[in-house]
Amino acid sequence: MKTQEAEHPAPQRGDSLGGRLRWRLRRWGLLPQPQAILLPLENAVESALRPVEPPAHFRARLRNDLAFAVRRRVTGLVVEYPKPLRESIILGLAAGALAMIIAVLVLIFRSRLVGAGR
Repeated sequence: MKTQEAEHPAPQRGDSLGGRLRWRLRRWGLLPQPQAILLPLENAVESALRPVEPPAHFRARLRNDLAFAVRRRVTGLVVEYPKPLRESIILGLAAGALAMIIAVLVLIFRSRLVGAGR
């Protein structure tokens, strides 16, 4: 326990719920340590891939684009795109799927209770 606590410090007040849950699961031994899992993969990727150097024209174009964006922001001209509708659609579909799953489970349990009563 002490080595795991030293490797992964306790979550702080501002940490996410998922981070705190992962920390507790690792502390209890229910979730493996990430280094033990990823070390072989990391070594394989490191040996298979080499560092990439972007071409000079890409870096020059990126520099110009960033300079233009800075000038536009300084002058106060900011183009904002409308919020995508995609997020609303995905949330609606997820809520519908959840409602459907709950309805099916209620029907299954209700039919079992009615069948057990006979």
